Amino acid sequence: MTDTAGWLKTVHREVSAEDTDAGRSRTVLLRRSFAAPVEDVWDAITDPTRLERWFYPISGDLRVGGKYQLEGNAGGEIRRCEQPSLLVVTWEFGGGSTDLEVRLSAEGDDATEVRLTHSAVLPFDDETWAAGLGQFAPGWDHALSRLDSYLRGELAEDDSPSDLSPEAQRLWELAGKEWDEVVKAWRG
Repeated sequence: MTDTAGWLKTVHREVSAEDTDAGRSRTVLLRRSFAAPVEDVWDAITDPTRLERWFYPISGDLRVGGKYQLEGNAGGEIRRCEQPSLLVVTWEFGGGSTDLEVRLSAEGDDATEVRLTHSAVLPFDDETWAAGLGQFAPGWDHALSRLDSYLRGELAEDDSPSDLSPEAQRLWELAGKEWDEVVKAWRG
């Protein structure tokens, strides 16, 4: 990827918050289209061999109700899996548990929209949550960027999501600025 700033403009981002019985739920949403059929994108996000190439190695009981673990990252429970359109898991990291939903929609025969929603009930106010978005939300931009490169056959064989190249660091920095703009608009 040569135009990081341009690529980031192809991702739609939203933040929201709502009061629930469990507490104040806050959500980040990313949406992007990929030039690949829905079955190929589904396979890339659910097949352990393919997932390892662009995201992280995964282990565990990879079926509904089973527990998964991403090497060096989050783990959790697989809640729903509806091939080729919906994957819902808990995202357990650093002692906390949040909810992650990935929804795929075919856009014709050769394109797929990915809608990633990450929600959490957190014990602090909206301002504190919004201030912390830059610490985790750009990670989802990074993941979508890697998925895009992988689907286009442009991800180097030895490339690791843990190794932040200067290009990946720039993506995180610029994505943080994109999220800052989303938060400003959300706050009104």
